[in-house]
Amino acid sequence: MRTLRYEITPEYDGMNVERYLKKVHGYSSRTIVKLKHYDRGMYLNGAHTRTIDLLHPGDVLEITFLDSEEHGVEHFIRSNRQVQIVYEDHDLIVFNKPADMPCHQSCGHAADTLANVFAAHCDKLGMDLMYRPLNRLDRDTSGAVLVAKNRFAAATVTNNFHKTYQAILDGIPPQMEGRVDAPIRREFPEEMRRIVADDGQRAVTNYRVLAQSGNLSLVDFVLETGRTHQIRVHMAYLGCPILGDELYGRKSELISRQALHCRHIAFPQPVSREEIRVDCPLLPDMQELCIKMGLNLDINE
Repeated sequence: MRTLRYEITPEYDGMNVERYLKKVHGYSSRTIVKLKHYDRGMYLNGAHTRTIDLLHPGDVLEITFLDSEEHGVEHFIRSNRQVQIVYEDHDLIVFNKPADMPCHQSCGHAADTLANVFAAHCDKLGMDLMYRPLNRLDRDTSGAVLVAKNRFAAATVTNNFHKTYQAILDGIPPQMEGRVDAPIRREFPEEMRRIVADDGQRAVTNYRVLAQSGNLSLVDFVLETGRTHQIRVHMAYLGCPILGDELYGRKSELISRQALHCRHIAFPQPVSREEIRVDCPLLPDMQELCIKMGLNLDINE
């Protein structure tokens, strides 16, 4: 449960509750409808209020989000694996996910996922929260995974955050900075593999080479779209697949997994609306490889 308290200031005198929540605090119509069905969803000056009621200076509007009708992590198997938490507040948490860890539970992965790590963390907090990851990474991709602790945070931040990736490529891109605008679709009858094809969905990847050494390059990526395996497919399309990516490139003796990492994530704090920017350092395997191959780790813009 999460309760937010808003003290009404003079500039919102005469505004109704629904308009105030939408215009001032960014609540969606769907969220407001759900609040109307909670016994204590919306209270004004200590009494139940309607969305059409008018607000006046000095009024106190309390909004309570309840997750009791949803399943928390009570029945999840707990994982003792230590995963770095790079940011946490009342509403959100950012994990620096290791490689070889799925984000979600599935057949064959009931106890070794980030969901199981989150469940163990909930025990430390003394809370039974629902697991709400707002972004996902492939099992062997490391880096930032943003998880909402309540429905309000999920509704506020979903599709309202930005990520930057870093990867070590097996090759050098054709330009030091570029934009790949090439559609992607599933490669039938393959289940996993994607390809660039004219009849695919539009996919746009921006890249910038940070450093290079021999036939390796350290590259920053910003995505304009979010297709499955987008960076991996686009880099293979350019002829410089991600190092260690056996699906789109080749196995590497230098690293035991695809050298792809979600490095930065930025999002609004749901209550204060302050922009939070979080850096997730490269994990030791990628750090050590960069040092070994002379790729500059100091360029983190």
